[in-house]
Amino acid sequence: MSSVNGGNSHVFDLLGQALAVARRGMEAEVATEPHHLRGSHLRLLSMTPAEGLRPTDLAARVGMTKQSLGEFVATMQQAGFLHVDPDPADRRARIVRPTAKGLRLQARILEILAETERRWRDEVGAREWAAFHRVLRHIAAGNAAG
Repeated sequence: MSSVNGGNSHVFDLLGQALAVARRGMEAEVATEPHHLRGSHLRLLSMTPAEGLRPTDLAARVGMTKQSLGEFVATMQQAGFLHVDPDPADRRARIVRPTAKGLRLQARILEILAETERRWRDEVGAREWAAFHRVLRHIAAGNAAG
């Protein structure tokens, strides 16, 4: 892969490449599962808690607009992986939850992601992996200057 800076990839390029490797691996692993979802649908499912979330909160969690999330949820609802129910605390609001079928696929996705992390940790060493993980957590928490 060529780079605009003479072959020295910046951290954002490297993170994107690492995520692409992980995504391809996950998609290959679940290709034998009975679904017709894209990687972005699988990511949404992996981040939807069993107890469910309101669409606005789920959209914020996965970094999507509420409108885009609605389209993804409709596709996944039609495929039987998610369902949308009225929120018992506020009947005007809705809660998005995985179905039993969705929970099974979600468990498989999380298993694959954990295995990918184990493999990467084994490749780079536990110490380096722990440092990498701490740095990512720090940045993800908004603690890095932006």
